[in-house]
Amino acid sequence: MVKEKAKTGFIMIAPIAWIAFAAGLQMVGAFLYFKTPIDIIIISTGTLLTFSVYLLNRFTDKEDSYNCPEQKMFFQRKSSLIAIPISILAISYVILAISGRLLAWHIVLLISGIFYSINFVPVIKGKTVHFIRLKDIVFLKNILVSFLWGISPFAFAISLNHILPPKNDLIVVLMAFCLTALINSASTDVRDMIGDKMARIVTFANFFGKKITVLTLFFLTAICSIYVVIVYSSGQLGKPAIIFFISSVVWSIIAMMPIYIRKLNLPKIISEPINDSQVVFNGLFLIILALNV
Repeated sequence: MVKEKAKTGFIMIAPIAWIAFAAGLQMVGAFLYFKTPIDIIIISTGTLLTFSVYLLNRFTDKEDSYNCPEQKMFFQRKSSLIAIPISILAISYVILAISGRLLAWHIVLLISGIFYSINFVPVIKGKTVHFIRLKDIVFLKNILVSFLWGISPFAFAISLNHILPPKNDLIVVLMAFCLTALINSASTDVRDMIGDKMARIVTFANFFGKKITVLTLFFLTAICSIYVVIVYSSGQLGKPAIIFFISSVVWSIIAMMPIYIRKLNLPKIISEPINDSQVVFNGLFLIILALNV
């Protein structure tokens, strides 16, 4: 019984730890890329903040009743454990404040994380005021996830002593981060289309359908790729930056394939970490890029 509970707990927590690990890797990569001295406190608290926000989501995601009922049941039975992510958030911000490392971006992340997870956004329906989450707003959810994952590692690094890489190189790296985070987020919504519809959650995927979602992602990827090729052809982009962009996008496409190809038919417990490997890959490859420029 104890082993079974431990196994279940690991299955539920591991995906969140995987994402938090990715956030830490990305921050290390950003610090190295900006030639900024590694700050253990900012990186460790940033990793914990990511973990706590995604853990908080597990207690507030009503759509999990349909998308992943066993996950919803696990956290509902242990609803008192919501104190854990809240405590981690509080302790992390206290440490940041005491050490003099509390940045404006930390506040942005805190507000975004809370409003993303909890029904705090007021909307008027008829004559009644309802409260929803940021993730319940159709287009905002994917844009917000893309922006926060794309910008956060660099926002921390640039706040300290830093040396910026060439402008176009930085733009292309940021573009790769934001684009692949968008692909990841939108593809996750495709995987959860049926459950989201049942929970009356309107996402880009279940609003426009799987085909339009794929075409939109393909179009955005093509536009960004054309821009990168043009800049590189004009001699205004370094080779490491374009290699990073191509590698990041290619891996993102490979990682999301299990969601779109029915023949693969992988269960969520496998397809989820594969899809989220995109953020881990970006962190690892950014470290490699930073060590070679």
